[in-house]
Amino acid sequence: MQTVLSIFLFLLAIAYVEYRLKSLRREDSDDKSSAFDFFATKEELKKAVKKINEQAEAYQKAIDEKLTSVEQKAFFTPQVEEKVSEVVEEEPDPSVIFFRWPGDDGSFDDRQRLTAQSEDTYYLFRLDDSRTHAEFVFVTMSDTQLSKANNSSKKYIERACTFVNAKSAQYTCTPGKAHLERGKWLVDLKARIEYK
Repeated sequence: MQTVLSIFLFLLAIAYVEYRLKSLRREDSDDKSSAFDFFATKEELKKAVKKINEQAEAYQKAIDEKLTSVEQKAFFTPQVEEKVSEVVEEEPDPSVIFFRWPGDDGSFDDRQRLTAQSEDTYYLFRLDDSRTHAEFVFVTMSDTQLSKANNSSKKYIERACTFVNAKSAQYTCTPGKAHLERGKWLVDLKARIEYK
């Protein structure tokens, strides 16, 4: 509204300047009478004020439409947090691989390696620079996953790990060692799980 009022006053000032210029020109010309000039100038001023009012109404209408549009968008557009954190997918570390569980012979088939941990992986291997030797640990992501492994420990744990204490929901794991030979990771030293 303040903008419309400013525009109105600006246009009114322009009309007044035009009026003064025309009246100065008329004073120079002798063919019109001063009474006629007064009424002609008054009519021109009325027209100028009418035009300014029309423009002010048009501006006000445009502003109202914009506000309505913005209000509708704000109402129908879901609110977004000010700080949107970008999801940046990091490249997997090539020196870290995961396996589900060891085979019957206690080895891990290299063709079944995974680059990300999931609820179905139980072993994390950290490869050395040669990519043929690794340290590995038993890892779980949830109590459910650990409970599954504990209930079937011959399949999930005992082929590649030893454990001490009674099985529980918390544990620490001392890394084991393995090396890659003909596409299989053979366990050189079993990891050691200690339940708390």
